[in-house]
Amino acid sequence: MKHTRESLSNCGVCAVYQCLDGHIHLKYRGVDLAMPPEDFYQVAGTIAQAILVLNDDSSKSLADIDIPISV
Repeated sequence: MKHTRESLSNCGVCAVYQCLDGHIHLKYRGVDLAMPPEDFYQVAGTIAQAILVLNDDSSKSLADIDIPISV
């Protein structure tokens, strides 16, 4: 990984940035996941969907979200 090109977002426990190689990095505490922009859009969409579901029904937890998993 080369040095950061652009910080896209950050807070106390996580950050999203793009390196000079063009990868989008999702950093959470000590974990730094690098992915091509296309994969990042899928990851971000999945997280956004989880937030909407959780906001829609506060009695649900992440374990209640029925999303097929394939990696």
